Amino acid sequence: MHLVVLRIAAAFCALTWLVFPGFGLIDLSVTWDSDWPVVLEASWGVFMTVLVGGSFLAVAVRPRRTAAAQAILLVSLATWLAAAAAGLEWQLLGYVGVLLLEAGALFALLPARERLRPVAWSVSPSLLAVAALGVVPWLWHAVQVFGWNRRNAGVVIGDVTNGVDHYAVQGALALALVTLSLLAACWPRGRRHLGVVTGVCAAYLGVVSYAFPGTWAGLSPLWSGLAIAWALAVAVLSVTGSRSEAGEFGGEVVEAERTL
Repeated sequence: MHLVVLRIAAAFCALTWLVFPGFGLIDLSVTWDSDWPVVLEASWGVFMTVLVGGSFLAVAVRPRRTAAAQAILLVSLATWLAAAAAGLEWQLLGYVGVLLLEAGALFALLPARERLRPVAWSVSPSLLAVAALGVVPWLWHAVQVFGWNRRNAGVVIGDVTNGVDHYAVQGALALALVTLSLLAACWPRGRRHLGVVTGVCAAYLGVVSYAFPGTWAGLSPLWSGLAIAWALAVAVLSVTGSRSEAGEFGGEVVEAERTL
């Protein structure tokens, strides 16, 4: 019964980011409407829907395996704080407060929460190499976006949600993509989840930006294509690497049992 209540609470938390006050699905619904600043809507939409709302849904589905969801929520909080400071977007702290309240209350209810520590590191060289390729371009994009944010670019074009300039969230997404891809390369327990989530967010942003060249905060056609390729590589290497490690671990267990 306790788990049923927990699942309902997690689903409700997810709903707040998918609909209100997160507006994740609402923003995603207009990312193919040229009357909107589609890239800014896409970045806001995937952040609220995939990173935050998706993490709460993951808790609702698997309440005893929450380490990856916890990591993504912590990264989301950290990047929002960084965006608030770098873009002078202090209104974003309101979302930080809501996420802290929801996540804190939800994880306090978990009967046996999967702990992040102790952390077992195991680097995937191929995934780390691909993740490293995205560090400079995504960080440079974040610097550019935060610069526009400080100049109130979103306010000028009217792309503001609950007082928060969408440029701030796009900058936070760029920081999150870097952090999550590197973490996926080094942390086997969350590798598949983090890698797939990173790939989905980066690929969607790249596809929308490629489809609407010249839009507000959009990437160049070349960088859009490279972002899609990078996203697919991160996702595929995360999944195949996780399967390989699971098989190796299973083989070690079998050999140990035979020895006994």
